[in-house]
Amino acid sequence: YSALERQIGMGKVEMYTRHEMLEVVKIDGKARGIIARNLITGEIERHFGHAVVLGTGGYGNVFYLSTNAMGSNVTAAWKAHKQGAYFANPCYTQIHPTCIPVSGDHQSKLTLMSESLRNDGRIWVPKKKDDTRKASEIPEDERDYYLERRYPAFGNLVPRDVASRAAKERCDAGYGVGASKLAVYLDFKANTERYGRIEASKAGIHNPDKETCMRLGTAVIKEKYGNLFDMYAQITGENPYETPMRIYPAVHYTMGGLWVDYNLMTSVPGLYCTGEANFSDHGANRLGASALMQGLADGYFVLPYTIGAYLSKEISVKAIPTDHPAFVEAEERAVGILNKLVNIKGTKSVDHFHKRLGHIMWEKCGMARNAEGLNEAIRDIRALRAEFWSNVRVPGTVNELNPELEKAGRVADFIELGELMCIDALDRNESCGGHFREEYQTEEGEALRDDVNYAYVAAWEFKEGVQFELHKEELKFENIKVAQRSYK
Repeated sequence: YSALERQIGMGKVEMYTRHEMLEVVKIDGKARGIIARNLITGEIERHFGHAVVLGTGGYGNVFYLSTNAMGSNVTAAWKAHKQGAYFANPCYTQIHPTCIPVSGDHQSKLTLMSESLRNDGRIWVPKKKDDTRKASEIPEDERDYYLERRYPAFGNLVPRDVASRAAKERCDAGYGVGASKLAVYLDFKANTERYGRIEASKAGIHNPDKETCMRLGTAVIKEKYGNLFDMYAQITGENPYETPMRIYPAVHYTMGGLWVDYNLMTSVPGLYCTGEANFSDHGANRLGASALMQGLADGYFVLPYTIGAYLSKEISVKAIPTDHPAFVEAEERAVGILNKLVNIKGTKSVDHFHKRLGHIMWEKCGMARNAEGLNEAIRDIRALRAEFWSNVRVPGTVNELNPELEKAGRVADFIELGELMCIDALDRNESCGGHFREEYQTEEGEALRDDVNYAYVAAWEFKEGVQFELHKEELKFENIKVAQRSYK
């Protein structure tokens, strides 16, 4: 980011803030520019480029509630998909196990607590169903440290998907805590006391009492996690130094995205995609990587060295005027959708439809999926799409600052993406990483992969009428032996 800002300051790069891409412009099969909307004035703009690079992030907000910023969306990637870019492994969604639980229907975003907290926090629920006692009133022998019980080798440090599903299983079984019963405890008391004993030993205090250990240990915990504890206290009104945190899984980042080759080019020549917006290392290994590392790797070490090879062959191509018919046609498509949205004049808000979509996705295509639920979700989403395009209400006009119009376009794309995610999840009859099909699990309830039939990237092509065609890219492992993972 600082390198980009430096180039902007030197006048070598022009930055267009508060703009949103609405279309990819293709000329002779190659990406040659975009159509964008100025979000302040509503003006539609045409921009030419010898190549187009998308770095627009993930699509976790298809679930409505996620740890993503509210403005995060799939529109740029989805418009590229509808212009021929394959969308790969859309059903792979990573659920983060340490988020502050939902507190009510008023929420529009969830707060992520750093997963580093699991280094020192122990996760538990009461052994008694529907226990209404406070955490401090539940004795040690009536607590179920279920991750330590189920996964003695890894305990509270099992991978995100495993920890998330385990929390869901306990809550679904009636052992959840808090008012909603959709939460588990993350307790730092044991390690606070352990750190206190270490600090006491350093200070030459022999046989310290518990109060001394807790006081010294709290200082250590505060030094390591003080900002997180403060944030939790401000949001929940509870003191995590005195009572265990309540956490529950939430959508964090998406492992699917636009298919790219090893040069980060999509299936549309000249159209590149970087970071979480592409599928790449997020989904190619069917487990998931790190969104931050993906962005750094693509931006620092891959794209700067690959896009030049493409541009070297385009150096003789003169800048194409933006009055070219392809630009005119792309702008007409974009403006047509905007006008259609504001002219529906229905009775339901954009958020109304987004929340309903999120509920369908979370319940039927979230931490656990099954064929019956996915088929229901596909039917429900198609019905929701029809209702959206006949009854959504978007106030204001196209040619002005209009946040509701921005949201409407994004939700329209989320609805189509949601259908593809469910289709992809239904097509993959196995469980692996960020995709857990309830029909495909071991006797112990763990993910059951099918490496014989599903070791491939599912790359979907958009067809007219919101239809999708599957293309398979075989996964070949040359340096490792593919094996079933176990955290027991």
